[in-house]
Amino acid sequence: MVGKISAITLLALLSPPVIAQATRLADDLQRFLAWFEGEYDNHEQVWRQKLDGAEPLEHVHHIFKAVEYPPLGPHVFFVKQYSDGDYDKVYRQRLYSFSMDEAENAILLRVHSFEDEAAYRLADQDPSLLRNLREERLKTIPGCEVYWRWNGERFDGGTKRDACSFMSKRYGKRIYVNDTLRLSDSWLWIQDQAHDGDGRRVFGHAIPHKNRKVKFYRGWMSVKRHKLRGDDAPEAATEADSDDWLFAKIPRIHNEGQRVPLRDEDGGSTGYTLSLETLTYQETGVPVLKVGVIEDRSGRTLSYSWTEPAARRIGINVRWFQAGLTRIDD
Repeated sequence: MVGKISAITLLALLSPPVIAQATRLADDLQRFLAWFEGEYDNHEQVWRQKLDGAEPLEHVHHIFKAVEYPPLGPHVFFVKQYSDGDYDKVYRQRLYSFSMDEAENAILLRVHSFEDEAAYRLADQDPSLLRNLREERLKTIPGCEVYWRWNGERFDGGTKRDACSFMSKRYGKRIYVNDTLRLSDSWLWIQDQAHDGDGRRVFGHAIPHKNRKVKFYRGWMSVKRHKLRGDDAPEAATEADSDDWLFAKIPRIHNEGQRVPLRDEDGGSTGYTLSLETLTYQETGVPVLKVGVIEDRSGRTLSYSWTEPAARRIGINVRWFQAGLTRIDD
């Protein structure tokens, strides 16, 4: 026991820089984990590029859910990434494990892919699905680790240059993937680029996907039934008739372009959808939180209202359609 204590004491006396580095890395890891968890979306970036006629980027949504999976260590996240605002249009599903790498002076991210993705597709909603997952059913590609470093304002992440590669059946050759990432407490930028052995680009863009961390709201929406029937009755004729309203709860909607259709009692379409989005109009440069009612048939926004992006409540009332939303602070 004496010898062990002496060794620890000697290490503390002889290696203060090593101890200081480990302490900084531990603090960085805790900050990173607190910032990283959540959902992110690049809705405004895609909207802006369409208006500007710029190179189109994919509309992507990212879910990073902290889960318990001891075989990979204490800091594990279930990852689901999908396209076009469609929760079922998943293009990538992973487990991420994070640890400290003193040799690289970085936070190390290892990426684990599923042998059977379908079995764990809903693990973001029910993490208990991972309990029956055997570690040997996960795959990793050596060299595809991501190293994150704190620069005093944000985290910069990336793979080592051309270290991440794989043989592509689609292209019939080896593909090299390089990732460049940035993380703050409110946004995540992701830039994946791939090239072949001759340096020709296979996929990726010259600019990153600029994703914002989403905020969630809950509330309600309603529409007058005579609008659904196509009646021409004036608004005043049905103003006092509470039975004339079709009412629906909204358990959750996020502020980065999510759309929630209004359904009738049988689950059928009413022809109207509620949207919630944070946008910055070029003419004013002022960001706003905007709620709108969309006509499904034409895709047009019939009416909308807006407020500050940080608002806890927002609503809309156009007499025949009403909605109210309150932010959820998880």
